[in-house]
Amino acid sequence: MALLREPAAAAQEAGPPAVASRPAGRWKKAVRLAAVVASLGFLAALVISQWQELRAFPWTLRPAWLVLSLGGLLAAWLVELSIWRFLLAGVGGALSWRRAAQVWFYSNLVRYIPGNIWQFLGMAELAADSGVGRLTTFTSIALHQALSTAVGLVVAAVYFAAAGQGALLEAVRPALWLVPLGLVFCHPRLLEWLLNQALRLLRRPPVQVTLTWQQVAAALLGYLGVWLIMGGAFALLAASVTSVGRAEAPALVATWAAAYVIGYLSLLTPSGLGVREGVMVLLLTPILPAPAPTVVALAARLWMVAGELLGVALAVLLGRRRGAEEALPPPVRHEADREASQEAQA
Repeated sequence: MALLREPAAAAQEAGPPAVASRPAGRWKKAVRLAAVVASLGFLAALVISQWQELRAFPWTLRPAWLVLSLGGLLAAWLVELSIWRFLLAGVGGALSWRRAAQVWFYSNLVRYIPGNIWQFLGMAELAADSGVGRLTTFTSIALHQALSTAVGLVVAAVYFAAAGQGALLEAVRPALWLVPLGLVFCHPRLLEWLLNQALRLLRRPPVQVTLTWQQVAAALLGYLGVWLIMGGAFALLAASVTSVGRAEAPALVATWAAAYVIGYLSLLTPSGLGVREGVMVLLLTPILPAPAPTVVALAARLWMVAGELLGVALAVLLGRRRGAEEALPPPVRHEADREASQEAQA
């Protein structure tokens, strides 16, 4: 069943909205540059403020836990891209799993340009090379991000509402219990309205969402699995550089979900740079002694970069394997095979 129907097929390849005036464009660039500088400044200040503790920190590395954490990170991405491919297929954009993986991982190369839109543009262009309309790809990404972000917020909110970790979270505890109610916005009709409001602002044609509750539930459960796998991988990363035990694992899973979503929603900072690390330090400080929260936050940034590079390597490997398969000569058919084929056709 199709998840979306576009009323006007001719609008499929509608171009981007008109380019803003030069002064406005320069202003936006200045704001983005300031956001990057502020993010880097925050990270520098974070390290400087705990420099003595970091120097005295008993630095250890458990390679086995680190390797397992990277494996878990890649596994979460593979599940995530499979869900996105399902949504893309529903809106009429067919991609093989191999090609979808290439689109997913190659687009990660532009994540660190300020403004989260660049990864989506990269995905749209790469998918267009395989015959998928750009508007179709953008629509599938919008659904993907909306559902994934909603689940991530719920995972973090439910844990911290139950745990009440730290004075700040204790103060907002009642509000956190209300966050799961936000899943009502995943109703197909509300998804359609929100998506069309965004498309209207971008001067793009509206779309009609025909997503059923069963399909919504399947996608939400899939994203729950993604957050749990990725959060577990983050817990393994923390265990590889600090002394944490199983008791801290649930807090680490929830911290990852909260930090990632808030960093993503910061919009201006490239890949949540600075914002994600700040949230991690804030949430981990009540359960880990200084400077372990800073160590984990900085290690997580390097961990993500390493995982993205591994993903790109996987995409390159898949591309080479496909090229090698296409370069193979057609199988040789023997005379007996040809005769058998002719008799079968007769």
